[in-house]
Amino acid sequence: MKKLILTITTILAASTSHANIDSLRNKIIEYCNDYNASIGVAITFIEDSDTMSINGDKMFPMLSVYKLPIAMSVLNSIDNGYQTLQTPIHVSLNDMHPNTWSPLRDKLTTPDTFINLCDIIQYTLIKSDNNCSDLLLKSIGGVKAVQNYLKELGLPNIQVNNTEWEMFQSWNLIYSNQATPLNITTLLNKLYSEALFSDSCYSFLWHTLSDCTTGNNRIKGKLPQRTEVARKTGTSFTTKEGITPAINDVGIITLPNGKHIAISIFVAESKENRDVNENIIAEITKMVWDYAISKE
Repeated sequence: MKKLILTITTILAASTSHANIDSLRNKIIEYCNDYNASIGVAITFIEDSDTMSINGDKMFPMLSVYKLPIAMSVLNSIDNGYQTLQTPIHVSLNDMHPNTWSPLRDKLTTPDTFINLCDIIQYTLIKSDNNCSDLLLKSIGGVKAVQNYLKELGLPNIQVNNTEWEMFQSWNLIYSNQATPLNITTLLNKLYSEALFSDSCYSFLWHTLSDCTTGNNRIKGKLPQRTEVARKTGTSFTTKEGITPAINDVGIITLPNGKHIAISIFVAESKENRDVNENIIAEITKMVWDYAISKE
């Protein structure tokens, strides 16, 4: 009889949890319907193993979100002994394309120098430096190395096919670096839950992602101050027709109780302005946060 009661209680608890997360999903869908954009969301409550998505299997352009799997591939090469965080990377003016976002280029005082790999990674993830992203790819042999790494993780549908410089030369290539929200949330879950890296590389990556300075009005926009979020953004231009191909933010949120949420939000082909696109991400994140807090 005790076993029967325990089984029934477990089933009822699971049913209630499923109903609650469906309620969250419906609330987000209703909110998204008010905007002229394609919106993809995938959420995993890591410790509870609950997952919810909206357009979760739809491919979205990653833009600079793709710098996360690039950096992870580089750290994997470090753990495999091919380089170290202190490996000096040759940086010349030829590597620093002038017409792209590149805080490092703007700080260089010499046309030819060496910069430690850890600094290149930090510029890539914290400030989303496009030139540094291409230097990371160069250090591991290009996009094929990233695709091979993603296949090893069981995530071959995260497509890293072109460099920043290639995308700059042909803007349509922004659509070739793509992934689904569920793909990216799974990657984030693996990053947190599985021993993908040595302790030193994991700690370095976690703190670097937590120091991200771009898109502060997105996932972090409506969360309590000092909430820890390890994240990476992606941002496109707006076409002359007023369409923004991508405003993205993905990351891992640490809750007050110490649990974590892996979240990926993609806003694509939007006819809304940038402030609205960023607010969409912030509002969805706040709904997820409120739901998680209510469960504590």
